[in-house]
Amino acid sequence: MAETLGREKMELLFNAQRQILSSCGKDTNSMLEVLQKTAFELSGKPGFSVIFYDATTKTSRVRFNGGFDPETLKPHCQSLTSSRLGNLPISNEIVTMADGSQRHFIPLGESAKPFGLLILPSGVSDELEGLESYRQIATDAISRFMEVELIQLQMAELATLLEVGKAISSTLDLNELLRKIMRMATQVMRCETSTVYLVDKVTNELYFHIVQGDAKVGAKLQEIRLPMGTGLAGWCAKENKPVIVPDTAKDPRFFKGADKKSGFVTRSMICVPMRLKDEVVGVLQVLNRTGDIPFNDHDIEILEAVANQAVSAIDNARLYENIQKVYLATIEVLATAIDAKDPYTQGHSRRVTQYSVAVAEEMNMDRKEIDAVRYAGLLHDVGKIGIKDSIIRKPGRLTDEEYAIIKKHPEIGARILKPVDFLADKIPGVLHHHEYFDGRGYPAHLVGEDIPLIGRIICVADAFDAMTTNRPYRKGLSVNVAVGELKKFTGKQFDPKCVEAFLAAFDKKLFQYFEKVPDSDDMVLRADEQAVEMNELESGPGIQGVPLESQPYPPMMAMEGKPKLESQPYPPVIPPDKAVGPAASEKKDQPAATPAAPATPATPAAPAPEGKPSSQPFPPVGTKDEPPKKD
Repeated sequence: MAETLGREKMELLFNAQRQILSSCGKDTNSMLEVLQKTAFELSGKPGFSVIFYDATTKTSRVRFNGGFDPETLKPHCQSLTSSRLGNLPISNEIVTMADGSQRHFIPLGESAKPFGLLILPSGVSDELEGLESYRQIATDAISRFMEVELIQLQMAELATLLEVGKAISSTLDLNELLRKIMRMATQVMRCETSTVYLVDKVTNELYFHIVQGDAKVGAKLQEIRLPMGTGLAGWCAKENKPVIVPDTAKDPRFFKGADKKSGFVTRSMICVPMRLKDEVVGVLQVLNRTGDIPFNDHDIEILEAVANQAVSAIDNARLYENIQKVYLATIEVLATAIDAKDPYTQGHSRRVTQYSVAVAEEMNMDRKEIDAVRYAGLLHDVGKIGIKDSIIRKPGRLTDEEYAIIKKHPEIGARILKPVDFLADKIPGVLHHHEYFDGRGYPAHLVGEDIPLIGRIICVADAFDAMTTNRPYRKGLSVNVAVGELKKFTGKQFDPKCVEAFLAAFDKKLFQYFEKVPDSDDMVLRADEQAVEMNELESGPGIQGVPLESQPYPPMMAMEGKPKLESQPYPPVIPPDKAVGPAASEKKDQPAATPAAPATPATPAAPAPEGKPSSQPFPPVGTKDEPPKKD
């Protein structure tokens, strides 16, 4: 040091340097506290402040203040900003304040372009001994710590961008993906919230796609659509340029409708366009910077990097969604073909899927599991493709051998799906949707939670649809009766948790597929026009001209002699000579085209005959004291 110092001052500055070095592993505030303490020991007066100039925002701010009135520091900030903008040098000087007090006005860094100011109290007399040496120590220390802070900030930004990359590779669900990106963008940009607008190519409008926070607020915001060029996001998309707005109240382009809908108060924002092959497909927006540093040009660079990854994710997710739609459409066609084998089950696979998905959502299953439930619901009866129509549509009693064949459809379905990798995780729902919670089901006689959850869910949905849909010999049961059956066989045929979730889902959303019964608090399934047309084509409006009236469960057969309801397939047997519809004109020794629907829950209307039943009703018949044997 060029300055000649006494022993006391030298020891004081030496100790300061040692403490600064020991605080290198700590934050910048620890170092500044050392400088504050040293300044007080040099001058004997309280007061220490550091002001930084931010070249990106072209503003100055107080980085550290100890002992000064904050209001009195504002003129120093303005002076530093004016000097830097005017390229005017700043010298080390003593400044007299309005109240007569004096302060040392010490530039940090080169006098031509200082990066900040150090403000210290001063006496009326000459400069403090050791002040120049102290200034050099402070400048070096603050410069080094600022570089460390910058490196740490850059590392945090790179880490966030890396996390964005990981998020992109971890999921192809568009909503989940963008929520992750928004969360990371909010964190790295140090702002309150963020959102994404997407461009609707048909209407040339922007609409909210992802909104963080309250779901109800998000729903309101997603109703908003901005014509291209409207609002800051619309301007950003139309001009294909990023925009920084430090104060939205002063920008006439700001669209206030979103704040009115959400109750959120937007003070500042950055919008950057999301470009895909030079086409703007959306806008990424961050709102309300926290802390003292306003949004700046460097923030735009970081946000554009996030947006570039986000738009790639959007493109990949949309491609994946399109592939999923093709898969789903193909499977829906297959499910329709399966249902068409039995015209009375028209729409069965679709309804079972709707019910099953609602149950899965009520049980808070994740998106991948819900998708598996959706596909398994559509495909749960795919194995019936491998069952002869002569058995599926047989109007007469099924023999033991035929019933055993019918029971193979879950295993046949599993074999059909096994070679398709995409459908591998759906197989448990197809294979085990006829397992009973108490172990009486098939094909594996699994018990309780050994049955895959997807199978337990479809079991409930399948049974409920079978109970509430029309059959040629009866109308579908009402909701109250069907629900009563579910409750009755809870813990026996059905998983109690799945039944509970089904009933909750019914109250929330599934009720919309049903209609009120006049003068009653009950409901019945809404008519499926396509199914009605098919039913009438196949077998007329009812058996023997009898309208579809409400029947006991299992249904009683409207025929002379009223044969016993022994162990029957479901639906009950109708002799060929009593059948109606096109099949009635066939030879009596040939089976008519009256369908035999899948097993569905029922309360036995008559005791089982002695001996082994030829074909079990649903649930299987047992004696009063002895449960039925497993199939």
